[in-house]
Amino acid sequence: MTKLNRAGHRLKRKESVKIIGPGNYLIVTEGTETEVNYFNRIKEIIENSFRNNIIVDKVSLKVEGTGRSTKVLVNEAIKKRSLGAFSEVWVVFDKDENEDFDEAIDFAKKEGLNVAWSNECFELWLLLHFQNLQAAIPRTDYYSKLSGHFKKGNFNKGIYDKNTKGIFDITSPFTDIAIKRSKLLIRNYTGDRNFCPSKMNPCTTVQELVEELIQYTKPKL
Repeated sequence: MTKLNRAGHRLKRKESVKIIGPGNYLIVTEGTETEVNYFNRIKEIIENSFRNNIIVDKVSLKVEGTGRSTKVLVNEAIKKRSLGAFSEVWVVFDKDENEDFDEAIDFAKKEGLNVAWSNECFELWLLLHFQNLQAAIPRTDYYSKLSGHFKKGNFNKGIYDKNTKGIFDITSPFTDIAIKRSKLLIRNYTGDRNFCPSKMNPCTTVQELVEELIQYTKPKL
């Protein structure tokens, strides 16, 4: 028997909804372990998610771990961009002791690159998944605080280290709150008219890249 809708018309067959997939991303990182593990896992999820749900030639989310920093890293990203067709190019790096931190960010933006920077380090982005942080702390304290949260959550045998393979899977349930906390940190600084990244500690813009990518890890059916 043919099913009718409330208006008495025959129900149409469910039409498949095609979702616009991501373009080709190039992500060039300063770090060679944590950041690469994190973004490579997102790459894997995107490729698996869209393989059967959307018509795409290929989802190419290329992650390069270079071990380089600031302006050297930006120049490396510019070179790599010229070797492929990328819709988005991102550089990911930390403040650390780099004196050209602000200069590198300005240089990248002028060259049309997107920047996911962290002051003090990428671990700030990870820590914001578990707690707020309003004051600057030494880099080593990020590791101990993360290990404390890992122990509490029984993640990775209670130990955080830079080569934790499942770092994205561990933190992903808390990504939404990390994004909110990151945005709040930025508002706190810009509200005080502070627009100098090297003086915004703690602060990060990694959420801008992550927020853009995770929309493709949850495709609509």
